[in-house]
Amino acid sequence: MGYTGLREFLDLLEQEGELARVRVPVALDQELGAVCVKSLRAGGPALLFEHPGDGAMPILTNLLATRRRYGLALGCGPTETQHVWNARVKEPLPPVVLGGDTAAPCQEVVLIGDDADLTALPAPIWNALDGGPYLTLSCHVTRDPNTGLRNVGVYRNQVHDAHTLGLLAGPYTHIMLQRRKAPDEPFPVALVMGVDPRIVQAACSPLPFGTDEFAVAGALSGEPIKLVPCKTIPLEVPADAEVVIEGEVHPTDKREEGPFGEFTGHYGGPRLPRMTIHVKAITRRRNPILHLAYQGAPPHETDVLTAAGKEAEVIRTVSLPGIKAVHITEGGGGVLHVVVAVEKLYEGYGKMVGMAVLSCPSGRHFKQVTVVDEDIDPFDALAVEWAVATRVQAHRDVEILREVTGIFLDPSLPPAEQAGPARTSKMIIDATRYDAKNYPAVCLPSAEAMAKVQREWARYGIQPGKAAPVNSVAPAPRPEPLLMPMPVGADEAPRM
Repeated sequence: MGYTGLREFLDLLEQEGELARVRVPVALDQELGAVCVKSLRAGGPALLFEHPGDGAMPILTNLLATRRRYGLALGCGPTETQHVWNARVKEPLPPVVLGGDTAAPCQEVVLIGDDADLTALPAPIWNALDGGPYLTLSCHVTRDPNTGLRNVGVYRNQVHDAHTLGLLAGPYTHIMLQRRKAPDEPFPVALVMGVDPRIVQAACSPLPFGTDEFAVAGALSGEPIKLVPCKTIPLEVPADAEVVIEGEVHPTDKREEGPFGEFTGHYGGPRLPRMTIHVKAITRRRNPILHLAYQGAPPHETDVLTAAGKEAEVIRTVSLPGIKAVHITEGGGGVLHVVVAVEKLYEGYGKMVGMAVLSCPSGRHFKQVTVVDEDIDPFDALAVEWAVATRVQAHRDVEILREVTGIFLDPSLPPAEQAGPARTSKMIIDATRYDAKNYPAVCLPSAEAMAKVQREWARYGIQPGKAAPVNSVAPAPRPEPLLMPMPVGADEAPRM
């Protein structure tokens, strides 16, 4: 696939002009977060902070924060990721566990017991009201005690002290479903940071419960992931990881956790007592890179990480015909709003597609589904808004579902729901043309005229303009120009 592991991927990004090295010292208390925000809003490159805080351990952020870099990680273009993902994950490749005496890079330095000091890791305070320093984008490796199946998921971790981390994980998350028969018993966990980006892609995707994300990552990379046994707990971790934290989750030993600026651009729930992780060991490379992710108002890395895998899973698991493309929007934090382009088979089909998307395994957290005709590019926010504005009658085309499962990080929920079952309302907007045969035609020059201008654009001498963001959550620039809606019947299919 063109590279092996994180460090080779960074070499690839540098060759592509997609990596910037920040060589000046940057404070961990909000300055690093502010640099991330400004770069994200400009559609900037991945950032490698070489001198974060007072330490010498570099911090890598914004790694997969654009669709182009997400595609580079898969070895494809930004518009091909949904198809490439689904083609590869049909045949998962189980990981290979190396012998315990293997000289693995992730265990070049082994710190056990009191020597395993979390405060030696440069954990930033990302936003102004954060409850403390946080490690983000940690891949949590666990094993189901009954089935023996492995799980890898990403959760937030507040650094409470030198040997204790916080853990926010809802009862529906796979890390907790594994322990549903003994919910109060401690269990081992390994937090892995700085791994092959395809492992992070798999860990952030809504794969079916019981799926080994390492096997999916192997399928995405084209070769099995190599694992080594941990030093103090009965789990295995990627041999080439940068940093590994070995510990034990204590569900009943709770400490005040939060607040934390979440992917919604708001603070994620109230400060509450939440479960803890007691650290037993830290293993790492001699000169490790700590891979973290900024969280806050979109755009940010996790909205791409969560959205791209979910888009592929929606296409894979929704069996209704005619779905052309799926886009989980940046403005929705890569979670809350999904736009689906369909070939409308009959009246009412748009709402049927919307209900199917909300009901699929990946749709639990979606709060709004907008269904558009196949002449609309779902990645083009202007085209989607145009379709909603010109093709929707609210009394006919909008459906509201009440008291369904949402996500407790949704800031619009009342506090009781954020702390409890997270019941929410959801909306389907059918922005497909009603009575399409008699709908007014789209007004554009002919396809031939548009194609001619596209081919000969350079001769007109018109330089592209640069529009300034209109607000603080403006999406990052797209890797390609936005497509205008095509006339009905045009040959060009919606861009994936």
